[in-house]
Amino acid sequence: MQPDQIINFIGAILGGGIIGAIISALATIFYGERRVETLRRRREHSIKLKDEVLKPWLSKVGKYCKIGAVYSYDVHKMVGVEPKDPIDLEFFDVVKNHLETKYADIKKDWEEFKQITSKHNKDLATLQEEIRTLTIKDVKIPAYYSNMRGRSPEEYITIDRFVETVYEEMYQRMRIQAQARAEHKVHPERKWMIGKPQIEPIIHGEETFHTLAWGSYRLGISHDEKEIEKFELLINKIIDTPRFKEEVKELIEREDTIYKTQREDFEVKIKEVIKSIELGNVLKGKCRYCP
Repeated sequence: MQPDQIINFIGAILGGGIIGAIISALATIFYGERRVETLRRRREHSIKLKDEVLKPWLSKVGKYCKIGAVYSYDVHKMVGVEPKDPIDLEFFDVVKNHLETKYADIKKDWEEFKQITSKHNKDLATLQEEIRTLTIKDVKIPAYYSNMRGRSPEEYITIDRFVETVYEEMYQRMRIQAQARAEHKVHPERKWMIGKPQIEPIIHGEETFHTLAWGSYRLGISHDEKEIEKFELLINKIIDTPRFKEEVKELIEREDTIYKTQREDFEVKIKEVIKSIELGNVLKGKCRYCP
């Protein structure tokens, strides 16, 4: 075993606050003061990257590879949310250099996880676009989108939020059914998983409007109460459509297998690197800041 390997080995065994002193003493014996200083700087560098990149990256994996769909004005339809590297972390490019030089398996897992997320979101967007198109066809209230700039019109349905909420209701129902099957139990039937859609009158000056509130959002508003009431009928129509049910079921199954497995593989390997640094080892590989 090489001297630097011996030092890392002892550091990994001992752990705790005495690691630095022991490593420093051993390094002095094997290498002398100059090498001790280099090793100290490597450890400080590794700890900085662990605290400022690896840990935040791990804690927000679901943000960087988010499951979801949004409306795109460029193509005028729902599109999958694209996964992204954690470039908001200042030193991510530095960590990326380390991954490229000595942790190729982790980099490969991350890229595969992004591809899996992208594919999943494209399929989700396809389903949500079908629901959006159906909704626009069935109602007369102008479509508005949550990412539109400027003030909303006097009457509108926030169509992307409506589609998102319909999907969430279906998703939660399918989750409960899957849990019941797994536990071989019959759960009590729940009509609404995220709450019943609420239609309420509101008065602005001398005008009376009717609003649709559901889940976390107020989804629409109109002078015509009958137009707002159509949405509750449409919600039931969509939720009860067998093809939509099957597509939601398939998305959940893939989320629980391919997406979840790939995410766990990546997270386990990042945790191992973090633990190694916490036990006194240095981050492998090289970057432009490495001593």
